[in-house]
Amino acid sequence: MSSLVGHLACGVAVYLAQPAHHRATRALLPVLVWLAICPDLDYLAFWLWHIDFHPRFSHSIAFAVATSTLAYLALWRWRIPFRVLALAALSHPLLDFLVGVHPVPLWWPFSLPEALSPIGLLPSAGRLSFNNAYLWRNLFIECGVLLPVLGVLVARARGYRFRTVPLGVWLVLPLFVGCLWWSLSLHR
Repeated sequence: MSSLVGHLACGVAVYLAQPAHHRATRALLPVLVWLAICPDLDYLAFWLWHIDFHPRFSHSIAFAVATSTLAYLALWRWRIPFRVLALAALSHPLLDFLVGVHPVPLWWPFSLPEALSPIGLLPSAGRLSFNNAYLWRNLFIECGVLLPVLGVLVARARGYRFRTVPLGVWLVLPLFVGCLWWSLSLHR
């Protein structure tokens, strides 16, 4: 599964990609971040009560649409487009799919098989422990792959047209390529 940092970054990126009048809505940032991380709340059931859900239906497209719909109904007076909320919610199962370690029940409740990416573009978050070196390594790799991509997507959504390649892209490109290569070479 992808890390909490990756999911938070996607929620913030969806927020930053919005026009200024939508970003002025104070509730939008916490709602988008919540939508991006809420599928992992099933971990609380496991940690607190040792309840293990299988399949993890919270990582499905149906769950993302349901949570987006609830957020849309709660925020109807702010006229936030549904697609913005759905994009934040769908980012979670997409990132977990891109890890390529565990199957993701994208099509739940239908009886289709769980989806498993043939390649892992992102590393797994690993065991959550502050003294787990693999967690920190994988978090670095994930940020090196994900943050440049999110930055370009936010810039494009805000209308920035890349007529020339900015200096920042040239500085980040080696980090991105190196982290992507590192991620693809990890044992799955």
